[in-house]
Amino acid sequence: MSARTRGHFLWTMVAVAAFAVPTSAHAQSPTTEENPLAEVLFEPELVMRHRRAIDLTDEQRDAISRMIQDLQGRIVGLQWELLDEMQSLEEILDRPRIDQDRALDQMERVLETESRIKRTHVELLIRIKNVLRPEQQETLARLRSSDGGGGA
Repeated sequence: MSARTRGHFLWTMVAVAAFAVPTSAHAQSPTTEENPLAEVLFEPELVMRHRRAIDLTDEQRDAISRMIQDLQGRIVGLQWELLDEMQSLEEILDRPRIDQDRALDQMERVLETESRIKRTHVELLIRIKNVLRPEQQETLARLRSSDGGGGA
């Protein structure tokens, strides 16, 4: 594999992993059929889109904004880590004979990093839900259903 091909492969893998988990208010949300968490958690963009309908307070808005900023900072660090892990995996797999144990151990590191990215995202969704009052959650659930089912 040429250096150019390896670089393209590596960036493609990181891009796939990075976009597997929405990390911004503009990320596309999976439907409830794709993700059962979508029925019980609320993506930041849903809260922002319906902030007036749920009477979101300034304090709630500011708290959610801080949570999103914190998440984005953490995700960037994890994405760099994922890039390093993927590069190590690529180097192992690029050899004429692959050490299976070493390759699988490295793949485990890649999967662990991806899992930490997903965990960080779910943590954000839990924190957002905990900021919302029960009546706000009920209203958002209704509005989400009328929007077409997008959610967590």
